[in-house]
Amino acid sequence: MTQNDKPRWGLVSATGVLTGLGHGFVAFAVSVLLNPLAADLGTGRGVISTAIGLGRLVSGVTSPIIGRITDLFGPRWIVVCGMVLMALGLMALGFVRSELGLYFAWSLLVSAGAAAGFTVALDKLVVATVRGKRGMALAVRFSVAAVVSTLLVPFVTVMVELLGWRITCFVWGGLMLLLIPVPLLWFRQDTVPRPVRPVTPAIAGSSPAADAGLRRVIRQPAYWVIAAAFTAQASVTTGLSVHLVPLMTDYGLDAVLAGGLFGLMILLSVPVRLLSGLVADRVHPRHLPLVLGGLLVIEGIAIGSFALAPGFVTMLVVIAALGIAAGAPTLLVLILCGELFGESHFATVQGSLMLLQVPGTMLAPIIAGYAYDFTGSYVGVIGGFAMLLVSGGVLLALLRPDAGHYRSA
Repeated sequence: MTQNDKPRWGLVSATGVLTGLGHGFVAFAVSVLLNPLAADLGTGRGVISTAIGLGRLVSGVTSPIIGRITDLFGPRWIVVCGMVLMALGLMALGFVRSELGLYFAWSLLVSAGAAAGFTVALDKLVVATVRGKRGMALAVRFSVAAVVSTLLVPFVTVMVELLGWRITCFVWGGLMLLLIPVPLLWFRQDTVPRPVRPVTPAIAGSSPAADAGLRRVIRQPAYWVIAAAFTAQASVTTGLSVHLVPLMTDYGLDAVLAGGLFGLMILLSVPVRLLSGLVADRVHPRHLPLVLGGLLVIEGIAIGSFALAPGFVTMLVVIAALGIAAGAPTLLVLILCGELFGESHFATVQGSLMLLQVPGTMLAPIIAGYAYDFTGSYVGVIGGFAMLLVSGGVLLALLRPDAGHYRSA
């Protein structure tokens, strides 16, 4: 490793820590807050799930804007603003006494802040900073985030048990503010270097202008196949992750043990991510759709085992499948999009994919919440999630873009 490599990989690791503490709280620790929130506000899991689902809507709608700004101006101020917004939202959440306040604090402020501070902008930063081994760089970023999230979930669980969910939100909001110097001082203007020569678009004939480039991208059938499969994967992962701790407590586990198992699920994603990084760097990009599609099919079958034979063992299978789902798919999709559509529009394309995920990621936790409220069980909705995931995997496995569309072809 050269002296120039050290700061680059240090920066990659720093983005993982930030994502684990910020996005990890929103995506995973929210499962710990679901039951206490519902009990304190005197409502059901469906209402809390609706607030979470609306948060996914806000994240998806803002992601293309975040991606566009990041492509144009870099990630520093986007990340700083996102962290401030999330901190304000968490502190506002600590004062919530009604469903309307919950929607404002969580669905709007926290969700928009997490989307700006910890997702698209940091992914773009890593892709632009590490040019030789992007697959492994993203794997390291996501693995560090997974390790932090693994420690975060049981830690937040204990905090909620000892201090209450309101104090927990205040503490985490304060932590977001304390971390602001990291992007403010480290993400310099030259962190995302401009290419020394124009980046040749992956699709012949596309305009160098960002808007024209995106229009060229969305005209490609491959873009919509990737979007459909990625939406299926994100919807299932979101829907199940939000309700995973309540699912485990329904089967007799106490909340702290359930939080620990949730953390182990996230930890499982670390070796999966590292393996995915190696695959992405060594396998020809034209084979990535088949690899990713097969992975989604296997995950769907594993999750579906719970619907066929509900029980503690199959619940553990679901946890393991979610650990894999949290690890490999996003990384492989990002590498595939970079190869197909080029680096210059990377954040914009990623933001547009996140926007297309909105219906699924918004509705999945809501459907799961109300399915439980009406039936007293998650069995039926998990079966539906499994079929959706298998369908997305089959669709992606059949994708065969022309070889000329790949940058490395």
